[in-house]
Amino acid sequence: MELLIKNFDKNICILKPVVSRERNIESIIARVKMIIIENHEQKIALDLRKINFLDSIKIATIVGTYHFLDFSERKIYMMVSNEEIKKAVESLSFNNIEILVGYDEVILAGIA
Repeated sequence: MELLIKNFDKNICILKPVVSRERNIESIIARVKMIIIENHEQKIALDLRKINFLDSIKIATIVGTYHFLDFSERKIYMMVSNEEIKKAVESLSFNNIEILVGYDEVILAGIA
């Protein structure tokens, strides 16, 4: 699994795991953590829409926990493919994660 990095604008960095033959979730999580550390000035949007249900929840839970413990004063935005994933991640009750269902450039522009 690869991690695509796209700057939506100068303030928002979109991280998008891309499914490949190699399904190494731990590697993706480690790379996302490093990007969060290295880009502490930017807002981070993690795009999990193309990832399956269980992997989306796993990535969101671990990255969300890490972000909550080390950067609780900043929000991280996660885009998921459906309401069930959103509900599962929201049940963690982290106040610094905002879950968005789908993708909308107007919403992303509002984050900036």
